[in-house]
Amino acid sequence: MNDQPFDFDTALEALKSGKNLHGKDGVLTPLIKQLTEAALQR
Repeated sequence: MNDQPFDFDTALEALKSGKNLHGKDGVLTPLIKQLTEAALQR
């Protein structure tokens, strides 16, 4: 599991620079992964 919290500021900068929102390397992919792993631990 990734112990790094999702960094919204970094995500916002990535979006501003043209990075995709979704997909394998998308901005939201780490957040979705973190939320899924947290839900599975409960």
